Amino acid sequence: MSTLNMKTTTTQNGAKINVLSGNLTFDISEMMQELGDRYHCLFGDVENLITKLPRGKLSKEEVTHLITNGITSEFYSDIWCYICIRPTDFANYMFSHIDSENRDNNFERIRNGVAAFYDKGFDIYIVPST
Repeated sequence: MSTLNMKTTTTQNGAKINVLSGNLTFDISEMMQELGDRYHCLFGDVENLITKLPRGKLSKEEVTHLITNGITSEFYSDIWCYICIRPTDFANYMFSHIDSENRDNNFERIRNGVAAFYDKGFDIYIVPST
């Protein structure tokens, strides 16, 4: 089960910073219960995000390539995250390789998570790091 918490802190100059802490789940059914809605806390309207991404949704071959080859940090050098979006309502789940749980065990959580969401009919997109 995820134990994520968001806390807002204020810096000395008065700026507000949101900090996420906790652990992410490895259970796909729990991830499905934790889907973000159309209006993502980082990206805004997910439908608009899709139109701004430099490449379209991943094909089955590209997802297979991730599963097979996404075992090193170099694989993710130009990727900020994968976002899995249900096309019917834009519900979504995000996998970023910078999260410690996603780096564990040769990036198993990203590889298995993206594959599971793809199998459930979600469209998979890459949000680039640049």
